[in-house]
Amino acid sequence: MAKIRSQSNRSKWVLYTTLAVVFPNFLIFILGSMYLGGDALNGYAKDGHYFLCAHGSCTEVVKSLWTYSYWRALTAMNGILLVFIELAILVTIGDIVLEFNARA
Repeated sequence: MAKIRSQSNRSKWVLYTTLAVVFPNFLIFILGSMYLGGDALNGYAKDGHYFLCAHGSCTEVVKSLWTYSYWRALTAMNGILLVFIELAILVTIGDIVLEFNARA
């Protein structure tokens, strides 16, 4: 298990700012997907019909809602990816120092 032993002010500023944008966006994506019955990344468009899907069931929606769901899902997933990339960079340049504890 890794813990953060020390962290620079720069790393806090970068990560907290990113999380302040990414977390609400991801939360809106999750809640919206639950309310709508799925998302466009799991759904599909065929012959002018648009479907949001999750866990094997699909809901037909209008094109504008499908497009909204598609872009919301992409920004939510890419936001999470951005946080991991920032963490990797900050650990690599030494702004975040990790401490590893060995467990038996």
